[in-house]
Amino acid sequence: MIESIVNWLSFAIESLGYPGVAIAVFLESFFAPIPSELILPFSGFVASTGALNLYWVIVVATVAGYLGSLPFYLLGLWGEKSVYTFLDRWGKYLFIEKRDVDYVFELFKKRGKMFVLFGRLIPIVRTLISFPAGVFRMNFIVFSLYTLIGALIWNTLLTYLGYLMGANWEVVGMYISKYEGVILVLAVVAIVVYIGRGIYRRSTSKNLDQ
Repeated sequence: MIESIVNWLSFAIESLGYPGVAIAVFLESFFAPIPSELILPFSGFVASTGALNLYWVIVVATVAGYLGSLPFYLLGLWGEKSVYTFLDRWGKYLFIEKRDVDYVFELFKKRGKMFVLFGRLIPIVRTLISFPAGVFRMNFIVFSLYTLIGALIWNTLLTYLGYLMGANWEVVGMYISKYEGVILVLAVVAIVVYIGRGIYRRSTSKNLDQ
């Protein structure tokens, strides 16, 4: 069943272009079994043929991923009980396990709001992290900002790799799944370095002005 869905989404991307990318990524954002490790590299492959623009694919995927994160965030605003009531009724259709949701709630409590940013780079977690963000009333603008940044990093990485690999886009998904832990660490390091560099430049600039 899942393979059929992925094949259909791949066909949608190839035939519909940007709307197909938006549909695929939007669904992947809250339907856990759809692997972004395949959807995004395939979108990059389609861009490599000249049918789509790589940068617009990344933009569309990021916006669609953000929009796909909103339903679970909004549901979370109704409270933890509403989340679990929803899961008891619909979780099996979305292939969401209660233990996974419990795990994400614990991670959010331990790691704090920044985990929304880094959680977008972790399989399963990126699908469910919106629940605790809503339940614990995370500021909507901060939630949106972290979600967009996290989605942008993940989408850029996978889409660009698919673009480089061309027709061998499936290889990207295989290696991403295998080494996702290493990729997460590298992404976190890159974010820290980027933020640190910005702070250093600002402090240097202030010192020079003085």
